[in-house]
Order: sequence, then C-alpha cells, then structure tokens
Amino acid sequence: MRCKLLALCIAIFFLSCMCPAEDHVDISATDKSESGGTPEEQPVISPEDYYFHVESISPAAEEDWKKFHFHGFFAVTTPIHGRDDDSQQPSSRFLEENELTLWLGKQISRKLSFDSEIEIKQGFEKYELEKFEFDYEIMSKFLIVRVGKFKYPFGIERFVESAPLNKLVDRPFPSIRIIPGTYSDIGGMLYGTVPLFYNTKLKYEIAVTNGLEGPDPKDTQQLWDNNSNKAIGGRLGYEFLTGLEIGVSYSQGKYDEDNRLAIDFLGADIQFRRGNWEMRGEYITSHVEQESVDGGDFHRNGYYLQTSYKYPFHVNYLRYLEGVFRFDSVDPNRNITDGNEADRIAIGMNYSPIEHVEFKFEYEVENEPGEGIHGKSFIQAIVRW
Repeated sequence: MRCKLLALCIAIFFLSCMCPAEDHVDISATDKSESGGTPEEQPVISPEDYYFHVESISPAAEEDWKKFHFHGFFAVTTPIHGRDDDSQQPSSRFLEENELTLWLGKQISRKLSFDSEIEIKQGFEKYELEKFEFDYEIMSKFLIVRVGKFKYPFGIERFVESAPLNKLVDRPFPSIRIIPGTYSDIGGMLYGTVPLFYNTKLKYEIAVTNGLEGPDPKDTQQLWDNNSNKAIGGRLGYEFLTGLEIGVSYSQGKYDEDNRLAIDFLGADIQFRRGNWEMRGEYITSHVEQESVDGGDFHRNGYYLQTSYKYPFHVNYLRYLEGVFRFDSVDPNRNITDGNEADRIAIGMNYSPIEHVEFKFEYEVENEPGEGIHGKSFIQAIVRW
C-alpha cells in the first residue's frame, strides 16, 4: 500500500508541474471561491460556473468565436482500507480504475454553440462519449434548444458527478443503483430560466430521448434505439430565496422491444448555498413493469443528504480544506431483500495544495443485509486543466 501511495504522489507531482499555479487559466475552469486577502467566506463554485457547461465557452467578443476551448481532468483513486464492490467507483487494482475526461467546446455563432465530453476509463481501455450537443438560443436564456447526446435532465447530482465537482470520492447510492450513474441519451431538449417576482427564478428542462433498454441502471443505449418509443422527462426548479432551490423531476418511457413494459422515475431535490457552506439532498423513486416470469412489477427508492464547508487558506501549498458529510440509503427492489439494500455514512476531507490539484480522503461506514456494518476508506487525486 505504501508503494501505491508513493506512486500516486509522484504521478500527481509530475502532472502538477505541467500546470503551475501561476499560469493563467480560463476563469470558467478555475474555482472562484478563492482570491487574495484574508480568509473569509466567499461564494463556492456552482455547477453553472464550471467548465463542463456550454455557457463557459460564451465569448466576450466576436473575434473569439474561432477559438476552441479545451479542458479536462485526470483522476486516480485507490482504496486505503476495506474491500470494494460494485457500489464503489475505485478498484483495488491500482491505476486500473483511473479516469481521464476531455472536454471540447466552441461558440459557433452568437446563438449557436457546441460542446462534447469523452471519458476514458479502466486503464485507458474503455471510451465513452458522454456529451455531443449543440445549443441554440431562441430567446436569450429564456428558451434554448439542445440536440445531440446530452445528460438526461433528471435531478441535480448529474451537475456534480465529475470528480472535480463531486465533494466525495463515491457518488450517492440512488444515483448509481436506481438511475444510471452517468445517464446520457440522444434526443432533443428545451431548457431555460424565467425570472419571476421578488428576484425568484423558475428553471425548466424538458427532453425527448431514446430512453433506456432495461430496468437495470447499466441498461443505457449508445447510438441506436431498441424500440420506437421515446422517453419523455425533465426537471422544474424554483429558486425562491438567494442560494435556495427546490426541484422536481419526472421521466417515463417503454424499455422493451415490443413497447409494452414501462419504467418511470420521480424525484425531488433541494440545494442551498451560502458562502462556502453547501447543503443538498435528493429523493428518487421508480416503478418498473416486468413480466411475471421475471418477478413482476416492483418499486425502488433511495435518498441522500449531504453538507459541506470549504475553508480557504492563503498560504503556500494550501488553498483550502473542505469537510464533507453525507448519509444515503437505497432499496433497489422493495419486493425482495437481496443484499443490494444499503445505508451508508460517509465523511471526507478535501485538500488543494495548488490551483490545479486536489486530494480527497473519504471514510465510509456501510450497513448491508448479510454483510453487517463495515468500513472503507479511499484516497483520490485529481489534476485538472
């Protein structure tokens, strides 16, 4: 294990030397919560401000339209204590479950923009096209059309599922055992933000896509649809106080080749940000129609609650420390007890020595039927540019 951690530190040090903190980087690719001066509460980064979003490529002048914007990150994860299973992202085989994500975007015209994202995993052996989308503004931020392959608009965890934005090493149980961990689909979408009275906002997303090909979270489709039915879903969010937003999501579609069996998802979410303090939570439930020979129809549900606080420092090799706490629970099939139900408590500490590098430490206690209570711990190193 000491050799693993030593190799990890050497690799991160080498990569960080390629991205020194003094270099100028696009403001959309940096954490906006740190600036000069004495330590004080400053706004944390929000998903909309990060570079994995089409708005980050909007140029200030027309002459910048010819430029392509290229960003990405490299993350390496290894367990320190305990075993890993399919609920975990990391693997005990060091460097095999690393992740390299590359993002490319361009503002084509004043109203038309493009961005794409590719993930390279499993020791650089598995390639996934996460996004390949075009956005066209019809009415400024009020009405935007998106076509291509994009993240399906359900819930809020999708905004922060990438390693640089995820506060912990692992993702919440409902996001990987009920809905697909990374649910990207091909289709069309309308979204926008509508200002309302007293500085409130209504955010909407409505999509029509190919849909899933089965009830398992891994049953996502890549290029071709397995039936003629289309999935319809989206999210409505309402920001009624500064930093406080609530939302509801829904999705429904047929997943079998005969267009007979349906699967639906219903979710509710809340998020609150004030200064460097953040709280978020989601509840997801799903109903799956299934042939009687396969066990019949069933329900599943899960939820998580997470809070974090980031304290900035302004000394050499210490930009910030961030503490994170999360509780999550999931039951993938309420009709049976098969060992996939679980409750979990996770605590984490994040440390950033320089602008492009972050280390995450996580310890979790998990309670599963037949497994008893057991603990696990992980370390993750991220280099972003």
